[in-house]
Amino acid sequence: MTGAYSLVSRSSTTIISLAEAKKQTNTVDFVDDDSLLTALLDVATMHFDLEHGIIGRPLLTQVWEYAAPEPTQSAPPFDPRLRGFPPMTGFLLDRAPLVSIDSVEYLQDGAYQTLATGQWVKRRISKELTFVRLATGVAWPRVDTDEAAWKITMTLGYGATPDLVPAPIRQAALLMISHLYQNREAVTGGGAALQETPLGVEALIAPFRAPNT
Repeated sequence: MTGAYSLVSRSSTTIISLAEAKKQTNTVDFVDDDSLLTALLDVATMHFDLEHGIIGRPLLTQVWEYAAPEPTQSAPPFDPRLRGFPPMTGFLLDRAPLVSIDSVEYLQDGAYQTLATGQWVKRRISKELTFVRLATGVAWPRVDTDEAAWKITMTLGYGATPDLVPAPIRQAALLMISHLYQNREAVTGGGAALQETPLGVEALIAPFRAPNT
């Protein structure tokens, strides 16, 4: 049984700075369009970095919460992604890049209790998958019947500052900002056919896309 993810908090920083955008658009000595460029920084960040970004993973540091009614098991048919692993019960987290698991909580008698850090362990299964289970010898606590009986809070992202985001993604954002700055209408005139730039945005971000995005 799978759970649901929700965004708790994120950085207010954009993945590209105004100075970088001005250099990309050759407007270093021109301030009249700074407000437009600032707006485009937000557009590019939303396009790539936020919950529904086209890459499908957080870039700058974000805090997420995973809620589930109960743990799952590693043996099929519960989750085929764990086929071949020893039988174990826990929570499969498929969000990356994972920085840390910050807390594991369970709902008991209408109030959330924190499971002490030493009572659970995380195991990295692949670049995309992390399994959280109880430590050896620890018994599962009694929990309320609720769709969010368990809550796992985690920190995701490449880092807190834009320079930690992979360079190809940042370059793709610069290409997008430059394109939107130079083309301020929905269509181009003169009968020109729009074509994607070879080795452009899609090619740059392809290696970083989350599966199934």
